[in-house]
Amino acid sequence: MVKNIPKVAIVGRVNVGKSTLFNRIIRKPLAVVDSRPGITRDRIRKLVEHDGVVFEVIDTGGLFPPEEDPIWPVVRRHIEKAVKESDLVIFVVDLKSGLTPYDKEIAQWLRGLGKDVVLVANKSDIKRKSPEEFFELGFGEPILVAAAHGRGVDELLDTVVRHLKEQGIAEAPMEGSERSKIRTAIIGRPNVGKSSLLNSLLGEEVAVVSEVPGTTRDSVDIETDEFIFVDTAGIKRRFRDEIEYFSYLRSIRSLHFAEVAIVVIDVSQPITRMDKRIINLAIEEGRALVIALNKADLLDQRQRKELFPAIRTELAFVEFVPKVFTSAVTGENIDYLKVLVRNARREWSKTLKRNELVDTVERAISKFSPPYRIFNVKQIGVRPPKFAIVVERELPHHYLKYLERQLRMRFSFLGTPLVFEQIPKSRRKAKQ
Repeated sequence: MVKNIPKVAIVGRVNVGKSTLFNRIIRKPLAVVDSRPGITRDRIRKLVEHDGVVFEVIDTGGLFPPEEDPIWPVVRRHIEKAVKESDLVIFVVDLKSGLTPYDKEIAQWLRGLGKDVVLVANKSDIKRKSPEEFFELGFGEPILVAAAHGRGVDELLDTVVRHLKEQGIAEAPMEGSERSKIRTAIIGRPNVGKSSLLNSLLGEEVAVVSEVPGTTRDSVDIETDEFIFVDTAGIKRRFRDEIEYFSYLRSIRSLHFAEVAIVVIDVSQPITRMDKRIINLAIEEGRALVIALNKADLLDQRQRKELFPAIRTELAFVEFVPKVFTSAVTGENIDYLKVLVRNARREWSKTLKRNELVDTVERAISKFSPPYRIFNVKQIGVRPPKFAIVVERELPHHYLKYLERQLRMRFSFLGTPLVFEQIPKSRRKAKQ
């Protein structure tokens, strides 16, 4: 189960490059990277698989902010909780600025917790200090990395996996009966009918339903024979208090661990910027998704027909996502919603035959030539499908969208984002 996946927390003082290292480890930008100290405030989590072992990496805010910060007490409690829950700590120090009293204080705190620690000395590409001075921290020889360029990250991941195996908690990729159940997060703005929709999907009243926005505070898992549904707190732009803030974080965490997201939109109201932002959150997390146009019982057939142009316009950026009118009151399309969730996960896990992929890309090139040569293309991942393209130079965004459309025309991929990684030919040669 997800709860048994080992947790690895990245900690350190402000501005040592924790978020840059986190992004390198997960191999895509997720955490905000900024040269100003103290930018990361939330814990950001991501599942990583390395050498056949799955673990969760947690990026935390920097300890010891340089100036007074009104929410610092909350952030510090957040960091402390992440570290106490973790099985392994990556302690990041900065070779550029060298050993500081703050580094020593963090080391003393970690030793007091009795945590297994891997020491990482970042910015080795611009080092001004000797790594030997960090031996004083008591965690042995630091692993030298240059997170900005990716150097040393593979060695770090090898070390993390070795430590987890030594602890006897290394988790293999999930499969079998656990994988057969579809973990589905129900997300959306407050009061769009998420809990009512969940009750309809379950066929019984499990989630508390109220007209008061924000009734659901925690993310709640309900398991059936085929699905694990997760009812989440409403996602909003601003938080009135600490409870709402942590409810938001739990909703994002639930989305992170989901396979499919049902994004619920109140179709009796105009589609909002927040609705679109929530859809983008699911896409950025790489989840399969389905859009439920909920509260359809409040509209008659004429009103629905008049809505179609607005829906097409407002949601044009997610043409690949299936959309369905639903009603928790009448039960409209509830069973069909389950069908769409099943199909979305299947497309999310789809692997193409190499010859069919190459043929599709070659046909696309013959119809519309790219500005730079494409030498090779192959699928390098699933959940969501990921493709590597070896190119002469990086292709513009509009051409990648063209290739994506061609792939979708032939292979559907309905309900799943597609990820493209461009590899300049010179970089591939350098790796070889």
